[in-house]
Amino acid sequence: MQVHRQSRDSWRHYHFAVVLLCVCAVLWSNSAAAVDVEKWKQFQVEYKNSTWNGNPFDLEFYGTFTHTASGRTVQQLGFYAGNDTWKIYFMPDREGEWTFTTQSPDPELDSKSGSLTCVASDLPGRLVAEGNRWKLEDSGKNDVPIMIPTREWFKSTETTSGIQNFIDWAKTTVGARVVGTTLVYFSHPQEASPYIKGQEGDEFNIEMWDRLNSHYDALRDAGMGLYIMFYSDEAESPSNNGISAQSERELRLLRYAVARFSAYPIVMWDTGIDITEYRSNTWIDWFANWFNQNDPWQHPVGSRSGGGSGGKHPDNGTFWSDGASTLPNHSDVVSNWQNRNVPTAYTDRWREDGTRGGFDQAKIRRAVWEVGLVGGTALYISGNDNGGYLTDTYATDFKAAPQVGYASQFFSNNISDLGQLSPHDELLVSGDGVLSAQPGYEYVAYLSSGNSTITVDLSNTVGTLNARWYNPRTGFFQNIGNVIGGGIQTFTTPDNQDWVLHLLSSSATPGAGDTLSPAGITNLIAE
Repeated sequence: MQVHRQSRDSWRHYHFAVVLLCVCAVLWSNSAAAVDVEKWKQFQVEYKNSTWNGNPFDLEFYGTFTHTASGRTVQQLGFYAGNDTWKIYFMPDREGEWTFTTQSPDPELDSKSGSLTCVASDLPGRLVAEGNRWKLEDSGKNDVPIMIPTREWFKSTETTSGIQNFIDWAKTTVGARVVGTTLVYFSHPQEASPYIKGQEGDEFNIEMWDRLNSHYDALRDAGMGLYIMFYSDEAESPSNNGISAQSERELRLLRYAVARFSAYPIVMWDTGIDITEYRSNTWIDWFANWFNQNDPWQHPVGSRSGGGSGGKHPDNGTFWSDGASTLPNHSDVVSNWQNRNVPTAYTDRWREDGTRGGFDQAKIRRAVWEVGLVGGTALYISGNDNGGYLTDTYATDFKAAPQVGYASQFFSNNISDLGQLSPHDELLVSGDGVLSAQPGYEYVAYLSSGNSTITVDLSNTVGTLNARWYNPRTGFFQNIGNVIGGGIQTFTTPDNQDWVLHLLSSSATPGAGDTLSPAGITNLIAE
């Protein structure tokens, strides 16, 4: 009898253990283990689901993430990733614990939960608008976003097969902040198309989207970001390929793009090249409003207007995508900056050695200085191979790239406070050039013509200024010495090339990043 009772108790213990394991298995399947994630990087979850019906790209699925300490919530769209798998990419923007739960009408995707701990990182944070200036959120520094374009090669090439090298070059040689691509080209081969051929609007080419996510991971880790222009010109009109304005097919594209690409710190959304050839001004406003409502990170959104692009700036656009196809007069760049309440990016590709706009190496260099000194206005520049889109020939195609890098590094490391520098051409009493200043404290003048003599009004300056020339073609400084404020001072360029004059109050604390070239030459002054 005793043996029988022990056997029955053992069976009960065994049965209880099996039930407990089953319960744990269910709980584990619905709860993601807590992990550490660096700020601005990605927390990713994925779930299998074999019971879906219809188009998997339409299955509603999202996660609600809550920051424990502050109560801040972020709702992030999930997406279909192929092979009966759904994913969510989430980007924590505050340190500390986050928890999440999922919501979906499909029970296999609903009520999943988990947590993560956001830890510090050295990334500069989101690129945001601060009035009409660009600013990197975590670094607290204003920025001159240099943008470079690429297209088919970028979308069809693996990160490890050349794109990582391109990103390294874009950062260290060009000093670029943003790499842009046009997302939807129906005429491109399958590997560079966002859709499965013959299923445009309905089925996405997941492999291409995976490649872009891999590239954007590398960009983020380099402190850089992405510019997505959705559509191209009339020959690639989405309406001619079954995607009409504000249709379910178009919404499917926008939702998928937000789910895939919004969880990065530096993102810019734009409508398309020559958008009014196939979309109305009402649609342009709708596009900007849709992103303002559905992008949880509130990345800048605009629509190229002006120049040859026509169209309009969206009423609620958060950056001005200016389609000027040639370098505007400097007075127009200044006027645009002063009269717009959001930052500007000149988003037509200004192509070195292209026929349009007459851009050569010198004019690209001039454009970067004259536009960048106007409140940090952004610009989109490249070589001319492949119609102005950079490909695997980038290093030889874009000859002005190192000189663009010298300008970018000067803006980042040598200007005391870019956010305080504004156009002050009225302080150039005589001479040919452009000047931005924090009057009384710092002055930067770009002189595009050689053998120039300029006079600068320093009446608002008390004390002395450290004066030096910066060579925009080599990235080296030449000392001038100290100059006295309180009156007019005259300066003559060292030779017949273009030069940058930098005057900084002697009371200023030298920046830690006083470097002279993207190659890493530091603390060197050429006499």
